[in-house]
Amino acid sequence: MRQAKRSYKTRPAHVLAATRKEVATRFKEAKVFFAQGKLELARRRVKQARRAAMKVQLRIPEHWNKYCRQCNSYLQQGRNSTIRLKKGIRIIRCQECGYVRRKIIKK
Repeated sequence: MRQAKRSYKTRPAHVLAATRKEVATRFKEAKVFFAQGKLELARRRVKQARRAAMKVQLRIPEHWNKYCRQCNSYLQQGRNSTIRLKKGIRIIRCQECGYVRRKIIKK
């Protein structure tokens, strides 16, 4: 017996567009709350945005450096994260939980 090949469902374009818009608004709200000093509300907005994107299997590359993958904190350079460049690699460290993210920079 031959096993059926597994594949992911492709989402309709209007669903992906709506989710992209929702994710963008959640990150804008997180930025506003972070600026006001409401860190827990900012964290909640980031978590909601990530959950919405995961639900439809949507990548959010334009926001990859704005949140911590471990603690869902909204990151802002100099306030709760540090960014270092080392041998062509961008290193982002969350100062709330210590999580480190590395990204290779194209030359």
